[in-house]
Amino acid sequence: MRKIKITDILKKEVASFNKDLFVNTRPTSFQLPQDRLSKLALKISRRHHNYRLYIEKIIDEYYDILNADPMKMNSLITEFDSIVHNSRMDTKINSKKIGFNEKIVSAMRYEDLREKEFPAYLLNSNIRTCVYCNAQSTLTIEPIYYNKKKKKKRKKVLAKLQLDHFHPKSKYPFLCTSYFNLYPTCANCNLAKGKESALFELYTSGHDLDIFKFWIDNKSIINYWINLNLKNLEIKFESLDGNIELLQNHNELFQIQKIYDAQKDIGEELVWKAKANPTTYRKTLNKTFNKIFPDPSIIDRMIISNYSKPEETFKRPMAKYTQDIARQLKII
Repeated sequence: MRKIKITDILKKEVASFNKDLFVNTRPTSFQLPQDRLSKLALKISRRHHNYRLYIEKIIDEYYDILNADPMKMNSLITEFDSIVHNSRMDTKINSKKIGFNEKIVSAMRYEDLREKEFPAYLLNSNIRTCVYCNAQSTLTIEPIYYNKKKKKKRKKVLAKLQLDHFHPKSKYPFLCTSYFNLYPTCANCNLAKGKESALFELYTSGHDLDIFKFWIDNKSIINYWINLNLKNLEIKFESLDGNIELLQNHNELFQIQKIYDAQKDIGEELVWKAKANPTTYRKTLNKTFNKIFPDPSIIDRMIISNYSKPEETFKRPMAKYTQDIARQLKII
């Protein structure tokens, strides 16, 4: 919904996170990904020599892979494809049931990362909502069974982070735990996307952070005030740079327009607040609470009942929608 700039500070945070990955959060008996990959490589026969080379490259470049930015990931994809092409990742190696890609993902401990380390990291970051729709939380409730296939005898229930891979782990398993390849999403968007390709890229080194915009048709506001009928409000979703292909792809995959059409009452409340002259309310709050709230953005948060800074978009559901409309109506 909004891009995140890859700054030097973010790169350092990511490198620090990956350096201690699984080391300080797990018991000494926990097998690290490099050890599991080494054991997997030893089990591969000579006739599958290229697959062993694939694993050895992961081990040799493990931290470079974890820290790879979008440009580096594209370069790595070319290199790994020259060893074993992504179209052959589901080949059964030493197993009639499990594909090579699944073995790599398991050895790199993706599920463990998703269950514990990554959610803990994100709690201290600004990403708490789906990066595709910004309408829901990234956490989902998942039952864990003793028998996964038959789904019998439930062991426990976990709050797990939903993650989508920009470069799918079925084709590029070596990127399954790479930070910049992991997009926090809601369960609905992750399920809707499936194996389809999304054109939206979350991370960028440029300044193209805002690429979508919500807005209310001004004529529809006039029609709304005639009879206070919520149906008269027309709240639209568009691409800021006129990229129709990106807009259609995002809308078709994640049904953004329909999701937000079901939340028109939030836009309606913002129309009310604009009509109620928030300038006077803001002056009163500033005068009364200026010592308590020296940051004017806190007053904005109180007025619109959500985060008001663009960089805080992923902290709370509906923040992007609320911010865009509030700015259009000159509430903030």
